[in-house]
Formats: sequence, structure tokens, C-alpha cells
Amino acid sequence: MRVEPVDLATVANDFDAEVSLTPAIDRFCSSTPWILSAAGALMPPRTAFSFKGANGYFAAMRGVHPAGFPYIEPVELAWGLAAPLIGRDPVALVEELVPMLANRRDWQLVILSGHTVAGPQRRALDATLPPRWERRRGQPTIRHVASLEGGLDGFLSRRSREMRKSLRKAERAATVAGLTFEAVRAKPGEGAALYERIQAVEQHSWKSHDHVGIAQGPMRAFYAAMLPRLCELGQQRTIFARLGDRDVGYILGAVMAGEYRGLQFSYADDAAHLDIGNLMQLRQITELCADGVGRYDLGTEMAYKRRWAEELMETEMLVLVR
Repeated sequence: MRVEPVDLATVANDFDAEVSLTPAIDRFCSSTPWILSAAGALMPPRTAFSFKGANGYFAAMRGVHPAGFPYIEPVELAWGLAAPLIGRDPVALVEELVPMLANRRDWQLVILSGHTVAGPQRRALDATLPPRWERRRGQPTIRHVASLEGGLDGFLSRRSREMRKSLRKAERAATVAGLTFEAVRAKPGEGAALYERIQAVEQHSWKSHDHVGIAQGPMRAFYAAMLPRLCELGQQRTIFARLGDRDVGYILGAVMAGEYRGLQFSYADDAAHLDIGNLMQLRQITELCADGVGRYDLGTEMAYKRRWAEELMETEMLVLVR
């Protein structure tokens, strides 16, 4: 079977269906809403280098380093979360793609990120790569993942006694203050309006003041591109925290293949005393459990995430040098 070039945007539905069946990867961050949005907003200019074979896809781009050598890298390499090898049978996929790479002369270095160290993709590569290609390992990337098995009660039973007590106390204080929550499932065509509402909250957050949120620059453009895609697919999950008729917080994420991926949350500085961040997390988990979602990927390593999760997913970068 031939391995042919492919435009990922035109085969997005088929590609994402294959992503949902690919083992041992960060599925959401390998799907088209994430990688195509990142390619346009966060990555430098490159040319397409994606291919489809009988057993899946190789989702990549080709660039030229300032030193002059050509390289191949995943479509998204801003965080190194996306996996370029997409297929339900990694062994068959690698056996197709390695000869394709070997027969081309338009690259000197290939970066493969987003695969677990002991996963089937890495084992297939170790068994198939030509020995003359040098292999270098990059820095691992860690995500925190929580199980939602057993619903909300099951989730809370796996948290510490201190955390459960703190959440109950925060819920009581929020009720007295009149804090309410609104779940939003935006329809196709409503992504831009939803993003404006999110940005209105973001403007009053410390993240905006410290220029670390999504209120400006490439990150604002990244979410502006991704959110409409999520709305079109019915994947976005957003909850707003409200005091009276005012939004004072939001939590945004997406569901794919039975797993929720947390993306962003923020809240107004003048409402921080209500512990809104933790309460929005709890409310989102309540909604997810009601929908039968089984896992919550909180994303890359941050200290606060450790108490919300019990699993670690670690992927690393593999660099091939011809």
C-alpha cells in the first residue's frame, strides 16, 4: 500500500476518528482542533509533511533551521503534547512510515513527541528504525489524570480528607454569597460569542494583569481558532461562575473519546476569596460524571493539580538524526 501526502484539514473527521482509537497517546492534544489551531497561532512558518497509509497517519510539518538543515516535527510542538503517529495498530503504521522516511532526502532530523516511553509506538520504532539513524531522547512531559470512576462520590473518596473538608466549607460560603454556576454547551456558530464572554472574565483576572493568560498575544489567537472548532464538534464544556448577573469565573475544557481535557480557567480578582477556582473544578467534575465521562486530564505538571489527580501520564521526545 502506498503512503500518500494528505491535507489534515480536509480529512479532519477521519483523522480524529483514528486519533480516538490510537493507544497510549494524549488523544485530545493530538486531534485536529488542538494541532491545527496551534499550527496557525503558535508555530513558526513551515510546510505540510503529513501522510496517510493503510494503517494510519503521520501528522507532521517540515521546516528549515536557521543553521540550514531541514527538519520534520509534529504539527504542534509548542508544548510537545501532540503525537504524530496516529493509528490503532502502531506496529503496522511504523512499518509503513519508516521506509517512507528512509526513501526521502528532504530531511536531516525528525522530532517525534507525544509518545509514552514504553508505549507501542516507541517499541515499534525501536524494532524498525535503521541502525544508522542516531536517536536522542528529549525532556519528558508529564500530565496529571484523575479517574472519574464511581461518579462524584467515587472521585471525592480518592481525595484527601482535608481537601473534602475544604471543598465543603467553600460550598457553604459560596451559597451564602449567592454564587451560582451556569453550564454552557455552545452550538456550531456560537464559538466566537462564547469566547467574548470568556475574555470578559479574563480581563478581570490576575492572569491578564500578569500577561500569562489568554487575553492577549498568540495564546488568545490559539483559543480563538480552537474554540469554534470545539463548538462545531460538540466537544467544548464550559461553566461560568456568577454573582448576580455578572460572570466572575469560567472553566473551559473539551471531551473526546470518553475523556475530558481541562484547558483554561480563570476568575475575577475581587471574587477570589470565594475559592471559585476549586468550586468550578468540582462543578465541572459533577457535570462530567453525570455525562458518564471516565477520565479527567488536568494537563501538564503544576503543583495544584497533584491533589486533584491520582495518575501520571508521561511522554517524551525522540529525535532521529540522519
